[in-house]
Amino acid sequence: MSEEQKIGWTSGEVGNLWNIYMANSMAACMFKHFLLHVDDEEIKDCLITADQLSKKILAELEELFTAEGMTIPNGFSDADVNEQAPRLFSDSFYLNYLDMMVKYGALYYSVALPGFSKMELRHSITNINISSLNLSNKVTEMMLKKGLHVRPPYIPITKETSFVEKQSFFNGYFGDKRSLSAMEITHLFLNIQVNAIKTILVMGFSQVAKKEEVRDYFLRGKKINIKQHNTLSQIMYKEDLPVSIPSQFMITDSTEAPYSDKLMLFHISNLSSAKVRNFGDSMAVSPRHDLAATYARFLIETANFAEDGANIQIQNGWME
Repeated sequence: MSEEQKIGWTSGEVGNLWNIYMANSMAACMFKHFLLHVDDEEIKDCLITADQLSKKILAELEELFTAEGMTIPNGFSDADVNEQAPRLFSDSFYLNYLDMMVKYGALYYSVALPGFSKMELRHSITNINISSLNLSNKVTEMMLKKGLHVRPPYIPITKETSFVEKQSFFNGYFGDKRSLSAMEITHLFLNIQVNAIKTILVMGFSQVAKKEEVRDYFLRGKKINIKQHNTLSQIMYKEDLPVSIPSQFMITDSTEAPYSDKLMLFHISNLSSAKVRNFGDSMAVSPRHDLAATYARFLIETANFAEDGANIQIQNGWME
């Protein structure tokens, strides 16, 4: 046995593998109900690929946990899925949801990798990330084929190099306000797009949640998402930039929950934590003061919302 093999897992390795396991056990439950109701065979094929990947990741992680002598997390299971419940979302939403999730997954695996020291684990995470990126390409290709992919706004291509000459480059409240940069536009667009998908998800969950406190939490999340969407959209409108969001989403009138309150609450709280990271990334590439201040305000608001979701999980004995 090599010296590296004798060394136990670090906090970064334990924490990241635990999070990956929980997220994929939740995703497998989401895909299970989607697959019971999807009509479009090509979208179904994408969901099957995603479901197989999640199950493969879970199996690999369980082997790693067992070999390390570590308890396997008590993730989500068939008990969290109501197979008898009718569909809650449309096929087009299934595909857009999958697009969001695989992008989040690929991003998380890339960010998590530096926290791993054991080469065996680094190779595992690298392979998982490659599979996620391949799935993301497959989903994007399908969205293009179905006419569901929405591109960021087009901007004129620069013909020559120029340099920032004045500190007014940072102005957002007073003085001359410059036009948005390409990266600022990109992050505004991505935040608006992801927010649209999350809004549909939380609206559907609020329609079927059993516990009143969970339902109220989802409705609060809907209001926050809509408010943030309107603020970001107004910034785009003022710059004469189009705000394109997917329009084919549909929520059925079903009030029977396809998932447990525990799973739905974990999902929304987890996505809220991902939004905090999104806003932090957006702040980092948005020098204009008004944009940075907006993202900072959203970050705090979303972090508080995520924390309140975690508190509800704790109060109900749902958090490991």
